[in-house]
Formats: sequence, structure tokens, C-alpha cells
Amino acid sequence: MGTALLVTLEETMRDSALQTRGDRKLLVTELYATKEEEATEVIWSHAALSGKCPVQLMKDTESAVFTQVAKQTRHLHRIGTEIYFLVRGTMVIEIEGAGYRLKEGDMMVVNPGAFHEVKRDGEFLCRVLTVNCGGPNDRYEQ
Repeated sequence: MGTALLVTLEETMRDSALQTRGDRKLLVTELYATKEEEATEVIWSHAALSGKCPVQLMKDTESAVFTQVAKQTRHLHRIGTEIYFLVRGTMVIEIEGAGYRLKEGDMMVVNPGAFHEVKRDGEFLCRVLTVNCGGPNDRYEQ
């Protein structure tokens, strides 16, 4: 692990993954060796020479950036808390049956045990941070 990881908005917007699948993981609890490698540079860039995305491993925290193109499903986390930061556009998130519209600069915290789903409703760019994360085993889809 390096000393730090700077992920700029400018470099994020150049990432082709946002245009194709709509998301990119940045901090992970588990490394997918076929698609990811540990970041060695402080300044993050999606265009690694190896073709793998640089990510930072963290024991109990994950982070990603995503757009309206990303696959979204209704789910909950048993122990993880998700914190959504809306960077651009507007986004609707449904939490336990109630819809909330986020605007640029807004933040939404979804506590463990709450079913939620990001709805496709216009264009947006969002960062999500999952703390106290149990990795893929902490996610339950309905």
C-alpha cells in the first residue's frame, strides 16, 4: 500500500468504465486479481499499463464511483453503512419504500439493515463509501 491515494474528478471522468458499465471500484476489501491490482502511485489513473484497475485494499472500507448506467438492485447491508456523495446531476434513492432526490453536493447515509436502491432518473455521478464493510458477503439482495 502506498502512502496515499488521490482520485481526481478529472481523471475519474476520463475512465471508460463509467461510459460502458457505469461504475468503478477504488477501495476494496478483496482484490479481484484478474481485473484489479494494488495502486502504487499516489495519483490514481484508470489507465494502468497492465490493463488492470489500480485499487487500494482496505480491511473494512470500500468505495466506488458510479453513474446512472451502473446496474442497480434493491439490497441491504447487514453490517455496512453506505454513504452516498452526489458529485454531479440529480439522483433518486429509495430507502425502505421512501424516495429521496439528491442534488449536487448532497450526501445520504444508509444505515445497516435498510433496503435501498438507486433509481435511474436522469444523469448523475455519485461516489459511495461503505464503512464497516463485510465485503460481498455483507450484501443481501431482495
